Amino acid sequence: MTRRPKREGKYSLSCRDEDWVRIKARASHAGSTSVSAFIVEVALAIDPTRPRMDVALAMEQQQVITEAARRLIAHFPPVPPETATPLWKTLHGRISFLVRMAMDDMLEQGRRDVLEHHLDRQFGAGAGKRMVTAYLGRTGRGDRPE
Repeated sequence: MTRRPKREGKYSLSCRDEDWVRIKARASHAGSTSVSAFIVEVALAIDPTRPRMDVALAMEQQQVITEAARRLIAHFPPVPPETATPLWKTLHGRISFLVRMAMDDMLEQGRRDVLEHHLDRQFGAGAGKRMVTAYLGRTGRGDRPE
């Protein structure tokens, strides 16, 4: 007597229609081959034995910081869609935020010349003055004295 090979089980889940739409969108955004593969990957990424980490900031504080970051990011060119993977978007946003914060600190401390010098070293002679002038113009501070 020949035995048939054991088949992998098939399982299903139930959810509300609006949740399914969100799950499908997240799976697509994550680049998953299927919604099923996405659900399995996400579910296995969670380790219920690890203690839950609560957030360090209250929701209102997170919202204030998020909104401030959105306003700052609006002053920089977007990532081209053909290269905009989720990781790239995240890295671009975080690096842009840090660069803007450093630039703002240096400008507020009256160190524009040092900032321009660093930018010249990275992007070529004369680039620093052009970049800082453009940045100040985009942030509505173009009429500030040097």
